Amino acid sequence: MILNDMRNVSILLFGIVLLSSCATIDLTLSESAEKDFRKAESLVSEGFYGRANLYLGKFTAKYPYSRFATPAELLQIKAAYLNDEFILSEVLANRFLEAHPNHPEHDYAEYILGMSYFHQSESEYHEQVFSKKARKTFENLMQRNPNNAYAAETSANLHIIINRIAEHEMIIGKFYYDHEYYVGAANRFIVVKNDFLEADVAPESLYWLAASFMELQQNDYAKEIIQTLASKFVDNPWHKKARNLM
Repeated sequence: MILNDMRNVSILLFGIVLLSSCATIDLTLSESAEKDFRKAESLVSEGFYGRANLYLGKFTAKYPYSRFATPAELLQIKAAYLNDEFILSEVLANRFLEAHPNHPEHDYAEYILGMSYFHQSESEYHEQVFSKKARKTFENLMQRNPNNAYAAETSANLHIIINRIAEHEMIIGKFYYDHEYYVGAANRFIVVKNDFLEADVAPESLYWLAASFMELQQNDYAKEIIQTLASKFVDNPWHKKARNLM
């Protein structure tokens, strides 16, 4: 108990010291763009991301045509993202990509844009507005430069996003199916079939699509979906279950 209290006091004191040091950081610009840019780099490297954002905002206003202006834009994107200010990093990254479509750091800005959307996306039980934006951004990056420096993480997060959107569609489809609104259910399952066949829930969604067609007495369509299950997911339990529908 005493050790826990001492640990809590230590954490509190550390936080007070950290806040105090942040408050005392001088954000006054000098008359040298290079000197001020180096200071901004130091703020970011030392973890003062919020202060760095404020400083870089002032820097950009004072030195819009400096040779450090574009590097400062990239640094501010980084600072905002690392500070979990994902709306700000989204705005800054979009602005950078529009202003510098052929910049050597285009991949980085696009990656941060996708990650900003990724962190704003919600679970499969909510609307997938930001998930869809993340998917589009990640796919654009991978199609434009498959060997980009962020390919591994981008591919992994793209898989997460695709699963999340597909699960969202299937949840709504199942809700409609359970309430005997089979047309609405089929429409949702068709989205998974057409756009998310690589998702983990695709076999189950195909099963429910076939089941919906059977309820609608569209047996030929149901057979077609079962054939898709057989060709792509032959060993999946949902394929075996689908064969019992006929």
